[in-house]
Amino acid sequence: MTTAPSFSVQDARYRITHLPTINRILRELQDAKAILYLYVDYGRDFLLSTIMQLDEDRGVLLLEQGVDQEFNRQILDAGRIICAGTHDQVHIEFIGTDVKAAKLGKGAAFQVAIPREMLRLQRRETYRLATSVVNPVKCQINLGERFLETVVVDISIGGIGILAYAGRGLLHAGESYHGCRIELPGTGTFAVSLTVCSTYDITLRNGRTTHRAGCRFIDLPANVETEIQRYINRVERERRARYV
Repeated sequence: MTTAPSFSVQDARYRITHLPTINRILRELQDAKAILYLYVDYGRDFLLSTIMQLDEDRGVLLLEQGVDQEFNRQILDAGRIICAGTHDQVHIEFIGTDVKAAKLGKGAAFQVAIPREMLRLQRRETYRLATSVVNPVKCQINLGERFLETVVVDISIGGIGILAYAGRGLLHAGESYHGCRIELPGTGTFAVSLTVCSTYDITLRNGRTTHRAGCRFIDLPANVETEIQRYINRVERERRARYV
């Protein structure tokens, strides 16, 4: 699949280009066995991984492959991956290029070049959880005359990333929508207001086009913020328990 932006946030204030700092963060992620989410571009699917080895001399990073061999193949075919995770409770993101299959002992790995640039969002509320494909979060956008059904691909107490198929209605940056409904699995349905911050289209391998939008919550009620944070914490605990 293809998509225009290389990072989900374009603000230069959040970008790290100092290589020793990037290597330090990667080393700390490795030591903490921190979970990374690996994406092929900004598609909806991801796999969970960890850093197996940081080789500063060779300028490469080894990331653990997933159990889904088809998705592993997609990553190798794409040649680049988006890696996202949490460092000191702050969202970090970088692009792995020159992806190759590798081995470390008996473990299968993706070898990528150490990134020359890293995104690190400063505010705690900007940490975004990649939502489950199996048990998805859904959001109905109130367009006035009807509701636009979308799937939430990531969520934080600051906002959501949503995905809708082209032809169901397009959202535009700068627009605001009130009376929307977000459904958190196992938690409930809540009324929210949203402002669209950015949009772009993604063309899947089958030729189908999807519409991606990044949205910010408007005056999120305290009780809804609490429920979203509880949902994020619960999903993170469940994922860590399965992964350990």
